Amino acid sequence: MKFKYTIEGLDCPNCAAKLAGMMEKLDGVDSAKINFLSEKLTVESSLEEGELLAALRKTAKAFESGITIR
Repeated sequence: MKFKYTIEGLDCPNCAAKLAGMMEKLDGVDSAKINFLSEKLTVESSLEEGELLAALRKTAKAFESGITIR
């Protein structure tokens, strides 16, 4: 399934690319793309949304504490 979220607190496009790469390595995540300018995160995953969102938030916080996903 495809999920779309708003992601805030990223400092630069390079950080967005690095974070998306980290998210793609999560179990159950097929792809993760972050549009830095529009602050949109698009994820294709086989996980249930609650489980996916928790994993994405944990990864984002580990990358940079000021990032929020909603």
